Amino acid sequence: MAFRHAHKLLRHTRPTWAAVGLLLACSLAVMAPLSCRTSAPPSGGAPALPLRLDGVPTVRVRLTSSPANTVEVGCTGGYRISVDGRSAGRSNLGMKLTPCRRSGGAWTLGLLTAPGRQLVLEPRSDGFIRVGDKMYRGRLVLVASDEDHFYVHNHVDLESYLASVIAKELYPNFHPEAYRAQAMAARTYAIYEMATRGARGNFDVWDSQRSQVYGGMLAETDRSWQAVRDTHACVLAYGSPGNERVFLAQFSACNGGYVNGAHVIRNVPLSRRIEPLAGGQQDDDGRACPRYAWQPVRIAKTDLYAALAGRYKDVRSLGGIETLRVKAQTPYGRPIWLEAQGPVGRSATIRAEDVRLCLLQSGPPEAKKLYSMNCQIRDLGDAVEFYDGRGFGHGVGMSQWGAEEKAQRGMRAEDILAFYYPGAVIFRAY
Repeated sequence: MAFRHAHKLLRHTRPTWAAVGLLLACSLAVMAPLSCRTSAPPSGGAPALPLRLDGVPTVRVRLTSSPANTVEVGCTGGYRISVDGRSAGRSNLGMKLTPCRRSGGAWTLGLLTAPGRQLVLEPRSDGFIRVGDKMYRGRLVLVASDEDHFYVHNHVDLESYLASVIAKELYPNFHPEAYRAQAMAARTYAIYEMATRGARGNFDVWDSQRSQVYGGMLAETDRSWQAVRDTHACVLAYGSPGNERVFLAQFSACNGGYVNGAHVIRNVPLSRRIEPLAGGQQDDDGRACPRYAWQPVRIAKTDLYAALAGRYKDVRSLGGIETLRVKAQTPYGRPIWLEAQGPVGRSATIRAEDVRLCLLQSGPPEAKKLYSMNCQIRDLGDAVEFYDGRGFGHGVGMSQWGAEEKAQRGMRAEDILAFYYPGAVIFRAY
């Protein structure tokens, strides 16, 4: 995989970079070393830290999927508290887990009561924050959603965030080169989200599979930190020389034999499709994944209708589902669009991946075994059967199990990424 200068990497991502204030150090004009490796070993004893923090952006991670009224928070050492940017308290001692509540537009944390929209708990440089049984680097930011509820965010440097993400996304015994590939893909994904979602709102990524799985400091491992250090600041980008930009470098557990293009799972106009996310590569690796091939899944049509009608008005207007058939598929047979036909002849078209997600979110228990839409579909009268299934996840971009098998055969992270994101180059972003 090629390496190029980083000085224009993010200028073309979106003009909102300046507004967000991220990655101002991207005026680098230094060629990245051939493998983006570093020679500095991990530090021993104290918790691992990035090689350096100069220029490393802060990522804002949402820790709660829905607004909360109360959370237990704490700090391992001294801290300070601010509300709407104004100092509200400080201590040289740690804080045991203490309920933080919101009521009538005011915060209550221990003896503190203060009105405001945002409360920040920031530890000293040698301390860490706690939320329930999890511990986090960086600072805790509570953002009001209404007078009585709030979201919980962790603002943390991107490299520390990645050390947790990689450890949660891969098995502990995966090959170091698979870890390095995951580090660069995950860093690219995060930076893209910071420049897009983050520019429009008050957080950048979720802490779950809605973005990338993040478990805080206690999830970090020596292997994940080594991968972060080895690839410090390295991201994927695509475009003509001098006009490269980061892209949404998605990944999944296992693609089941073929890499899906991004257009398979979301709307991507033909004019905006790029080579790294075009998909279509036959991937002979990943067979060690427990979900590489899975048993047929039968879903009652009444359950299928209930799951889809809750989200799609067009499906709800059908009054039921008589048949579900493939309307469009990839050259290798993976459904892209499905057509649901109702009892009076009307029909609705739904993206196949959305059908799976709806079933996972609100379908019957057996839907949890619908591991991908890389499968065949047939009508069984009162039920629909998804059979000959292969793969786990959406299958776009890198296959984690595929990366592992490629690494075991001796492929370097750069070559693994070149297979899954063809045409991409690697830059140092900060």
